[in-house]
Amino acid sequence: MKEKSSTSSLIQNMWWGGSDDIELATSTISQRPSSVDGVYSAMTDSFVTLTIDGGIDTPSREAIYGKAGQSTPEIKRKLENASPETARYVALRMYESMKRHGLRREASKAFEREEAEIEEIKDGEEGGGVRKRSEDLLGMEYLLKDGFVSYLRDVARITPPIPQQVVRFSGINYSKTIKMSDREYNTFGNKLVDCFVGPLRAFFQRKTSMELQILKGVDGYIMPGSMTLLLGPPGSGKSTLLEILAGRVKGTKGADFEGTVKYNEKNASDIHLSRLIAYISGHLNKHIPFLSVRETLEFARDCTQGLRPENFTPQMRKFFAHALVEGQDPFLEYISEILSLKTIEHKLAGEGISDIDRQKLTTAELALGTYSVMLYDQPFYGSDLAATYDLVDTIRTISRIQQSSAIMSLTQLSQEVFDLFDRIILLGDGKVLFQGTRQDAVPYFASLGYIKPSHVESGEFLEDIVAGQGSQYMEPRATSRTLDELVECYLASDHYKDIGRIVGLSEVKHTFWVESEAGLGLSLKTPSKYNASVDTKPRQIPSMDQTSNALRLLSAELVVSKLSSKVGHSGGIESTGRVQIGDVVTAISFNNEEMQYLSIGPQRVQRERASLVYSMLKQAQGPVRLQVERFREEEDEHQKQWEQFQRPFVQTWWESTKTLINRQLKITKRLHFLIKLRLFQAIVLGLFAGTLFYRLGGQYTQPRMNSIRALAFVSTMSIMLINLVQLPLYLLQRPIFYKHKAQRFFRPSSYITAHCIVNLPQTLIEALVYTLCVYFLAGLSLDNNGTPFFLFLTLLFLVAYFGSSVFFFLSTISSIPEVGNALAGLLVSIFLLFSGFVIYPSNVPIYWKWLIKANPIHWANISVCGLQFEGYKDPCTAYLGQLPYCDQYPAKTVGQAYMTYYELSTDTARTWLPYVILLVWILLANLLTLFGLKKIEFTDTALSLPHQRKTLTISNYKEDTKSEIESASVGSDIERVKNPNASKCLGKQHLPSGYRKMRDNGGVENWIEVFRVDLERNGLGIPVEPVTIMFEDLSFRSNYEQLEGAASVFNNITGYARPQSMLALLGGSKTSKTTLLKCLAVRTPSFGSLSGNLQANGGLVNSRLTGYVEKLDAHQPYLSVRESLQFSAALRLSKEISISSRRIHVELVLNQLGLLPYSNQLVGSLRDASGKMYEIAKKMTIAVELAANPSILFLEEPISGLNTTGTLNILNVLSQVADSGRVIIATLTYPNVRTLSFFDQAIIMTHEGHQAYFGQIGRSCSELLNYFTSIPKAPQYSKTESPVSFVMGSLGLGIKKRNISSLNFADIYKESSLHESNIKEITIMKAMMKKQMSRPVASTYPAPYLRQAGLVLLRTQRLLWRNVQYTYGRLTGCIMIGLLMGSLYFQIEYKDVYGVISRSLYIYMQVILIGVVSANNVIPQIGTDRLVYFREKRAGMYLPIFYPLSWAMGEIPYFFIATLALVGIGNGMAGIGVGSATEFLVYWIILFTFTLCVTYFGMMLTFLAPMPTMAAFAMSIVTSLWVSASGVVVVLSDIRFYRWMYWSNPFQYAMNAMTSLSFYCDTSNCGSDCKCPRLPDGNYVWDKLASARYLNYGRIDTDIIMLSGMCLFYASLAFLFFVLLKHNSPPHL
Repeated sequence: MKEKSSTSSLIQNMWWGGSDDIELATSTISQRPSSVDGVYSAMTDSFVTLTIDGGIDTPSREAIYGKAGQSTPEIKRKLENASPETARYVALRMYESMKRHGLRREASKAFEREEAEIEEIKDGEEGGGVRKRSEDLLGMEYLLKDGFVSYLRDVARITPPIPQQVVRFSGINYSKTIKMSDREYNTFGNKLVDCFVGPLRAFFQRKTSMELQILKGVDGYIMPGSMTLLLGPPGSGKSTLLEILAGRVKGTKGADFEGTVKYNEKNASDIHLSRLIAYISGHLNKHIPFLSVRETLEFARDCTQGLRPENFTPQMRKFFAHALVEGQDPFLEYISEILSLKTIEHKLAGEGISDIDRQKLTTAELALGTYSVMLYDQPFYGSDLAATYDLVDTIRTISRIQQSSAIMSLTQLSQEVFDLFDRIILLGDGKVLFQGTRQDAVPYFASLGYIKPSHVESGEFLEDIVAGQGSQYMEPRATSRTLDELVECYLASDHYKDIGRIVGLSEVKHTFWVESEAGLGLSLKTPSKYNASVDTKPRQIPSMDQTSNALRLLSAELVVSKLSSKVGHSGGIESTGRVQIGDVVTAISFNNEEMQYLSIGPQRVQRERASLVYSMLKQAQGPVRLQVERFREEEDEHQKQWEQFQRPFVQTWWESTKTLINRQLKITKRLHFLIKLRLFQAIVLGLFAGTLFYRLGGQYTQPRMNSIRALAFVSTMSIMLINLVQLPLYLLQRPIFYKHKAQRFFRPSSYITAHCIVNLPQTLIEALVYTLCVYFLAGLSLDNNGTPFFLFLTLLFLVAYFGSSVFFFLSTISSIPEVGNALAGLLVSIFLLFSGFVIYPSNVPIYWKWLIKANPIHWANISVCGLQFEGYKDPCTAYLGQLPYCDQYPAKTVGQAYMTYYELSTDTARTWLPYVILLVWILLANLLTLFGLKKIEFTDTALSLPHQRKTLTISNYKEDTKSEIESASVGSDIERVKNPNASKCLGKQHLPSGYRKMRDNGGVENWIEVFRVDLERNGLGIPVEPVTIMFEDLSFRSNYEQLEGAASVFNNITGYARPQSMLALLGGSKTSKTTLLKCLAVRTPSFGSLSGNLQANGGLVNSRLTGYVEKLDAHQPYLSVRESLQFSAALRLSKEISISSRRIHVELVLNQLGLLPYSNQLVGSLRDASGKMYEIAKKMTIAVELAANPSILFLEEPISGLNTTGTLNILNVLSQVADSGRVIIATLTYPNVRTLSFFDQAIIMTHEGHQAYFGQIGRSCSELLNYFTSIPKAPQYSKTESPVSFVMGSLGLGIKKRNISSLNFADIYKESSLHESNIKEITIMKAMMKKQMSRPVASTYPAPYLRQAGLVLLRTQRLLWRNVQYTYGRLTGCIMIGLLMGSLYFQIEYKDVYGVISRSLYIYMQVILIGVVSANNVIPQIGTDRLVYFREKRAGMYLPIFYPLSWAMGEIPYFFIATLALVGIGNGMAGIGVGSATEFLVYWIILFTFTLCVTYFGMMLTFLAPMPTMAAFAMSIVTSLWVSASGVVVVLSDIRFYRWMYWSNPFQYAMNAMTSLSFYCDTSNCGSDCKCPRLPDGNYVWDKLASARYLNYGRIDTDIIMLSGMCLFYASLAFLFFVLLKHNSPPHL
């Protein structure tokens, strides 16, 4: 009896309305509308009613309206008294019904809840306790106790609806003009040539461009509540169409847009689309990494959710009371719950969460907003299909309840995900090939002769047809159609005609798709705009002749004429809208056939179709689908909310600013490490400056007073440059700003204001700390109750804040970090050069005087000097003959005389002017930032451009390949040195005939076969060593779980793989498959231990036999595809293989993988116009490994992120690779039948890591299916289900989450005959392997060390040669600095002391600018290819030391040219260091050596610091110390504590050598005709400088030697740190 009651309780928990709804199974009436498949039957004589059982039912009106609920008590009584078998049967029927409703989760929860309650009851009975009831749940747990679908339905009834949008688009044509270039890519060399001949070339050369038609006449619509899937191969125009619908594409100079997009009755340009539309792309799937998941969602809610708890109505407050009492936001909580973000809500959104969770977070951001249309452009790239299914299922549920619409373009698509959509838009080459309901897609193409096999999924089937691979599906004797023919067929179809009808309607109508609604009555009626004229009186159905005669005068429509009193108005999850009486049926489908459209064609045809369908309803016995239509409802009731959507933003300006301020404060709090570093930097620089200028203030000597003036310059320079480290952070947050701006989260002005406010206290603290450290140690003025101190603090604060504002502005106009760093260096150069310290205002040329007056740093220096020298109140008369400025201005005080003498302002009436100028500049910088954020947006290259029919690189293939063959690379030269006879292989007479044919006619296809013949004839081929890999009882235990002991990742895995076979690794946890793959490839992760037997041909598996294709496609972007393969082949093939054989091997690999058309393109440029970037990148990764000629190829998720066409291409390539004699072992996550059928064998693991299967897969997975269906008590297999889905679902690892079976599949496998036969096979293999001799490994690296060094250096040299943003950008920066300094110091004469000091400080500024810029630029650049190095290190390609060595040597020629340009231009114009050719050459060499020295120092810091940010901080601190202690701002005699730094300072050695070289003149032997320059007072210039700066001409040789020694020392340390420090090694995961 207890079993009966618990089962009956289970049924009540499953169904909403208790036993009342059991009537659904016994009658045609339901309390809620059903979406399950049903049939039609005739009901009475006036209308036809849908039922859900298999028979035809004609109940009376009394049964329908009167006594529907009277049987409930009887049914309830029967169920309570039913036997357990009967109760189980009824429960099973109800469970299946709920699944068909789309309520699988609710059904599962019901069972889980029932089981939990039974257990609690048992526990309570045993322990005397009381079971926890639902009433004990708190907050959102209580509101969500019945599932989120029920929750959302309840919420939808009490909250105002969002404005529903019918999106109609017609005549969409979009084209782009692409400028064609003669060059494959830019290089440092051709950019350098363009400096001279570029203008002439641009004038005489004809500009070539090509118009690319992306979309061609696209029509369609998006309806509320619907899910639309946008399908098509890469380059079909999917992304462009989505951007057009989002209002992001407009006609510009290089783009032509035609067509109309309407939202309801309004054009897209007339409304704020961003308040109605949410557009998200996988490339915009970024979040601020310093905020937690919950903080990110709260920010999105505050910015986009108009309905907040404080605005709730009383009814809403009552409903949400349980959540509000707990302080919870109901909307945010349920979004976190349904997207499974609750468990990670406190993790940071950066590295703290996975890519899948990051995609969920992006979806949650949109779901929190009140958007009517959601557009997704490949939002789930890289995620597995299970996560994609969960996300799409959630979006579908939200769309149904809120009646919003979603349109998605997905890269990877399973059948389960495909079935979640309502409509399909199939694009090919910018044209629509099909648009209609999802169920009609396959039948439509079947009518054209394309038959979908059972093992092929619908998405694959459709994309194959569009991609031109549809011939495999053609019926016998049918002819495959071209793309244009398919378009013509679609334009002639009823699907297109109905779309044209809807798009062309003058008034907006809502269209819904309904799945077999129970209790729905249909009848014929006269059309009417509203449903008041529906005739529901019973009447006899006329005969066909009578109907035809009657409808000749009237047009008839099939309408909804009745709803069951228990149906209500809400549709099931399969229905896109709520059915109402009076809805017009415009299309109908019987028995899973195509829709029959009733509203297209002439009136006569419409009448005939309507009457025919009406009469056919009597005989209908299968599922029925309806397309219903109604006029859009008036929105007077919610007009106020609609007006809210017309506002551009949810929040007011001040509310938005406060929200952003709170966010910035959280970011600042999370960046406490960076803030502490900046504070540490301010303290170090302040203490150093204070001790360097220790007690120099208040002393009446010219050197000490000069030092105080220099202190002003050093302080303003240091405090401004502290903010330079913020530039990368600003650039990091910029993509997130673009995303939020597009979705109208906030105004750009609010964003800037919040940044300015939050930055105030941080800047103030840094200025205060620096001031406290400097002011009192230097002994600066404290007159007037310390007023100079506070004014000094204010000035430094304004300078620091100005620097922060300037770098914020630069982040808005810099496309990439290299550009930002270059602009920052240029602006800092301008501010320092025109600060008034390094050149006197009187020496500034007239054309630059305006800039020195406008420079805020100049005014800051004047103000600081004025504050300090105002305290020098002694009269000059007391210092006559001691201070030259007192001799010149005896009537003034010492301070006033000094200010006047050194051309500092003495306007005491306007001491406020510097502060005002600084404030104006701060305001101007922020206004420019606002303009930049509003008008400038840098985006990645679009991936939506169509594939070009004729690849531009093919035409140049012959010449490129010829040059590749005939040129001798560095690696070849080195090998010829080692083996002189090897060079004969490159002689023209010894080249294979295939090469000669290729040179003669250039036909790519013509010479491939000739290659193969020549390989066999000449013995140049590289044979593949056949290897059989065998492994027994492999187990891996992780050491991460320290508290509970080692955790097992996988256990007792046994299997083998023979040559020419493909083995798939399936199942397991997220890490077990990949860990097993790495262990098989002898890349055992360092976080655990491996046990078991692993052999290859009887010996150990070594890296020479294997190739490992990592999931991450990390390649050097500045190498061509061919060069990447040649690099891999030269380093990983045996040294016995000749150069010709290596090159031929590379060409064959390129051909095998279909990479020949792209072989001469740079890897980083493969994303242009092809639309196949991901596929090509994956082929590249495979090709790089095949270049090493491995016997076993391991692959991590080789098809992850690829579309159907790309997946098929990759699998075909792998099949060819396996056929060549290799073993293929790959991990796969949720493969479909076609994918898995490419493989021969599979190892399937359970979630716990145990082996559940190893054996053959079979054709269409038949062997795999037979094994699992033969297991007793295994789940029942349905023929409509995919075999792979069935197998993985049985293991609890399917795309759709199921209850895990109680069967132990690992034990079942061990006891199976399959396992026994596998063990026998392995025993035989072990016996055979004992007879084989494993190949000995001679050395760790296949290539000799000299070849390694040469090839790595060549690779880095190519990187620098082609990375024009870095190398040419640096040259441009040097040229601009040279022009700027040369024009500023242009031919300054020695007529006074001002000229001498200005000319000498030219060298000081030149050293500072070139040194600081070079050292800081190398830090971010040297780590750009770190991931590539990690991959190469794991592959064991070369000694690690060659990587930093190649960077150190590769930079030399570019610094050689850059310093030459700087010296030639700047010094030539200034007339410094150009007295003779020897002087110029030595000056240039000194500057070049110094630049290398500081660059190597920056390289050393980069390898020493675990993060580039820390290296940048250290570099900034050290260079500031070196500049200050170089003997210029403080002379050597006044340096007290830091003389050791003076003598270890490369700045000091460079400046002594270059200044001595430029100004030296032998005055000791001067007579009356001496040509040495003199000052007006008769002193020689050289004597004056030498005594003031402690210069020594005889030290020049020593200085050069010291600089060279420092270069070697810093480079050696860089090499040492790179090799020894752990953070420079690749992670072993």
